[in-house]
Amino acid sequence: MLRKRWLLNLSLSLLLLCGCAEPKILDKLGLVTTGAYDLGKNGSILGTAVELSIKPNAANDIDILETHALTIKGNRIYGNKKASKRLVSGQLRVILYGEELLKQGKTNVAETLSSDPSISDMTFLAVVDGRARDLLQIQNKHIPDIGLHIFTLMEQNTQNKMMPPATIQEILRNKYTIGKEPTMPILRKEDSKDVLFSGVALFKGSKLVGKINTDQSFYLTLLTDKYKDGSKDVVINSESPKLKGRNQRLNKTVAALDSIRSSSKIKLINKDKPEFNIETKFTARLLEITSPIDVGKPSNIIFLEKEIEKSMEKEIEKLISFLQSKNSDVIGLGDIYRSSVRHSKLTDKKWYKMYKNAKVNVKVDFNILRTGLNE
Repeated sequence: MLRKRWLLNLSLSLLLLCGCAEPKILDKLGLVTTGAYDLGKNGSILGTAVELSIKPNAANDIDILETHALTIKGNRIYGNKKASKRLVSGQLRVILYGEELLKQGKTNVAETLSSDPSISDMTFLAVVDGRARDLLQIQNKHIPDIGLHIFTLMEQNTQNKMMPPATIQEILRNKYTIGKEPTMPILRKEDSKDVLFSGVALFKGSKLVGKINTDQSFYLTLLTDKYKDGSKDVVINSESPKLKGRNQRLNKTVAALDSIRSSSKIKLINKDKPEFNIETKFTARLLEITSPIDVGKPSNIIFLEKEIEKSMEKEIEKLISFLQSKNSDVIGLGDIYRSSVRHSKLTDKKWYKMYKNAKVNVKVDFNILRTGLNE
């Protein structure tokens, strides 16, 4: 008797719990896949959302919804006032920010998003060169869903190490690590009908303080991550007679490398006046070189390795100098300093003062695996 009563009570409890769950019928929900935020009028935020259209006879695969509000969350509230379906963020994959909004540094974008349990912490974030809304307005018959196109573009470029990882999780981790700053990829509209990865945005806290191009972002990835199968055109800055007969089309020597594998070590060697050694080991296959040098000779291969090492060291030194001028430690030298010095009691404020004058010694060890074509 007691067992039957217990089973009856359990069944009633389960029924009540199921009855309390809010039903989510697909055709009554507006599935937002991509969001964009720009600086609006009088300090407001202009929000643009890509809503997936699930109507069988719809002319387009997506609907674009624009709103104005004083906060990012406010745009969601105002969006529901305009939408025919209740907007939900469970399918949100990418969030874009206009450059001017992030230059202000007053919007804690990642924190705002992470506080919403419906948004995955693996959602991609990116900066748009110009206004973010304009990127979502691209009209191209080959891109029926601009939100999905941007997501797959970012996904494959991140996997191939062309683009730095920039999920909500990654941004927050770097932002709250003392002695390290986050980065975001920069996207721009290309020929009014396409999307292009054009560089990397540098931050100091929540404020966008500088940008580097895709060539420089290659060297940044070289220092902060490992290449397993990358590719790169490297300009060889050399006055050697061996490279004097340069290709007339380019008027410079360029080496096309692929099958790139790399690893870097950063070591603090002086804690009183911060000084670091960066050692990068780098192997690749030489596919092409735009100078008439005989790559069949072992001595020429050794020569090219040394020249490429010197050229890459100069590029890395230029990059580090630029990062220091912006006081943006996206490499994480401060994090290495903090973990290397006991009881350093390092704070971001303290590190900013030290970082600008920190000395960084760069050494590249490059080996050509085998050669391909010669132009």
